[in-house]
Amino acid sequence: MKAKYFNKSVEEKLFFSSLKERVNEKLKYKNVSYGDARFWFKGLFWTLVCYSAYSLLFFSNSKIVFWLFYVIFQLSGLLIGFSFGHDASHNTAFRNKKANSILHFFSFLTVGIDPLLWGLRHIRSHHLYANVEGSDIDIDKNPFLRLSPTHPWKPKHRYQAYYAPFVYMFTLLHSVFMSDWVYLFSDEYDWMKRGIAKIDLYFRFMLYKVVYFSLALVIPILYTDFSWVFVVFAFITASAFTSLVFIIMLVGTHFFDGADYPQPEGEFLEHTWAVHQLHTSCDWDANKGWARFLSGGSNCHAAHHLFPNICHTNYSEINLIIEETTKEYKQPYHHKTLFEMMFSHFKHLHKMGKSEFYN
Repeated sequence: MKAKYFNKSVEEKLFFSSLKERVNEKLKYKNVSYGDARFWFKGLFWTLVCYSAYSLLFFSNSKIVFWLFYVIFQLSGLLIGFSFGHDASHNTAFRNKKANSILHFFSFLTVGIDPLLWGLRHIRSHHLYANVEGSDIDIDKNPFLRLSPTHPWKPKHRYQAYYAPFVYMFTLLHSVFMSDWVYLFSDEYDWMKRGIAKIDLYFRFMLYKVVYFSLALVIPILYTDFSWVFVVFAFITASAFTSLVFIIMLVGTHFFDGADYPQPEGEFLEHTWAVHQLHTSCDWDANKGWARFLSGGSNCHAAHHLFPNICHTNYSEINLIIEETTKEYKQPYHHKTLFEMMFSHFKHLHKMGKSEFYN
């Protein structure tokens, strides 16, 4: 990790103090820190869809029907992670941390990504230092795409806006089969795992992978009427489709045209923590109920980064406050429709494909 400290600008601190005061005033009569009826309805809805689709796999007589149910199983499994798992990782589903940990564990079960490693990465790296090279793991260099001006340019990046969708189709498979293993076994990420016993990390990891692969592959191969080749085909193609949905909802929230990719001067970043979040995040359709229902509040990215201790079903209450307060204090607030955000993301990929954009 490179960055350690944020700027202590008095003006920027005043902005965040004012914003927190207004948000607290708006929500003071509500139990906003934990899951409400909307939270549980949505999460249970996707859970019902997911496991109903999974059950119907074993009654499917047609390959097309099996494949459709497999896609629904994987996609709704991802949406369980959005609806339940994300909040549980921030301890905003239950008051009890152990209950949050249990919900977090089961919410990622149909996705296959280790929830403990994901939570450590998400909270100890991404939420602190969004878009900071060397500090935010989510912006680490990769062999295929240049997502930040801090990444070295290569000739192939000229075409990355065209081949990116094909790379994105492997997002979840890459996490399941590669990223998780690197985060667990590489000494490079020991700082992220500090305070967690290695035996606990290894045991949970292996248990999780065994349960996931049994659920996603072994049981369907053994107990359906289809060949193992077709089940593996369904697994890979459903994962590709689900990965694209995941990318559409999330990639543009930090990698968009106009986002900042701050580099520290020494150990200090340019802005305070709160203003840093505004420079590096983008909302999409933040006031649309359908977007919140699907994305688990990821569409309200500024609200989530500024107030991660608030359950996502309450973001709709504070989006307007964030927009008005940023305007008053002349701070950035990026908001687009989903289509505009994706267009902005590919515009960013085009720009990063040019050698002159290199810090």
